[in-house]
Amino acid sequence: MKKLALLAVVAGALSFASCNNNPSKDRNADGEVSAGEQLDHTLEEVDAHADHAHAEMDKEIAEAKARVAQAEADLEAAVKKGDKEAERAAKESLDDANTAWDKVKAAARKAGHAVEEGTEKAVDATGRAARATGNAIDRAIDKTADKANQVAEDAERKAENVKESLKN
Repeated sequence: MKKLALLAVVAGALSFASCNNNPSKDRNADGEVSAGEQLDHTLEEVDAHADHAHAEMDKEIAEAKARVAQAEADLEAAVKKGDKEAERAAKESLDDANTAWDKVKAAARKAGHAVEEGTEKAVDATGRAARATGNAIDRAIDKTADKANQVAEDAERKAENVKESLKN
């Protein structure tokens, strides 16, 4: 059960860390990875990790259910035989199986919450990165436009100077 909680935390951490890595594929083959492509890749990674964690949790749940069912069957068999020692051992085994079942259910809830929280953090981080990229592009465009206007004004001034020189 601790392994499952650890798995969920690792999945969340990997999802969050994948925000800082470029995806292996450029979706539109333009040679650059856009914020949208990064978000798509991050979400795919989160889904893959969540699916893996979900499969592991399903396996743990199935094993816990099987242990409870086996313990119940053992208890029933001991009662039918009238073997008090076997009945006591089977009751103890059933109690242990039920305790383990409760722990698995609690771990499943925690893991689900951790994966959900990791997904939200990854999406938020990617959104912040996309906004920062957009702001940087806007600033670059503004600087380029300012420089182009300055060059145009310089060219116009020089043309006026040449025009004045030709008149004289």
